[in-house]
Formats: sequence, C-alpha cells, structure tokens
Amino acid sequence: MRLDSLADCTVVAVKGIYYLPEVSDPAESLEAIELISEESGALGLTSGTDWTLRIEKGTWPELPPWCYPPDAWAYRDIPELPPGTLGKILVAERKANEYGDLVQIELHFEGGARITASSGESLTVTFVSADKE
Repeated sequence: MRLDSLADCTVVAVKGIYYLPEVSDPAESLEAIELISEESGALGLTSGTDWTLRIEKGTWPELPPWCYPPDAWAYRDIPELPPGTLGKILVAERKANEYGDLVQIELHFEGGARITASSGESLTVTFVSADKE
C-alpha cells in the first residue's frame, strides 16, 4: 500500500509494534504502528535511523523482519487509540523536514478523527477523536 493510495482506504484496526525490554527494564517501547486496511492489507509506519518517517508494507499478523529476536517484540493495542474501525481515510497530509524527507503524516478520517505519526528519536503517535474537534 502506497501513501498516496491511502485516501478511501478503510482502517479496521491500528496495532502498535512494541519492543519488550529485559526484565530489569519493564518499560515497553512503541517502535512502529500498522494500519490494517479493509481493502489492501497493512501499512507500517516507524522512525528510521535517520529520524525520518519510514513507510513500508505491513506484515500483520506476522512481525516485520526487523523485529529481531522475534520474542522481544509484540503487537499490542495502542492505549490512546479506540479499538476497532476508524473508518475511511479522507486525507493523508505529509510533512517534510528542511531536506524534503518525510517526518510526519496526519490521517483524517470520515467523522473527524485524526491520527498523527511523527518520527524522531522514537515514533510518536497522537489521536484526536471526532468529539474533541
């Protein structure tokens, strides 16, 4: 799924890919999200090592190959996002840095909800519900 083909896709779920640290450090880390589409599989969003936003074909329900070792990673629900279908994507707004590299995407859904994914040292995901407009 390409970024420019997101318009009119219906997102039925958003799953976080979390790194599960050693027992001595219990804080889980959100490293990527996958937008699971009714029409065309999944789309993965994560921060690249150069702090740009990487967009790749999703692998749901399998973990991406970069999740190594696999037992140190897991798909989880993202607490800030509502479970279930968000609906059809109406607009996918891109934001680039001063070099033209993609660093943020904001998805606008029918009904008014929005998800923003921003790259950096770590991936940041924010959600605005339709009733908070």
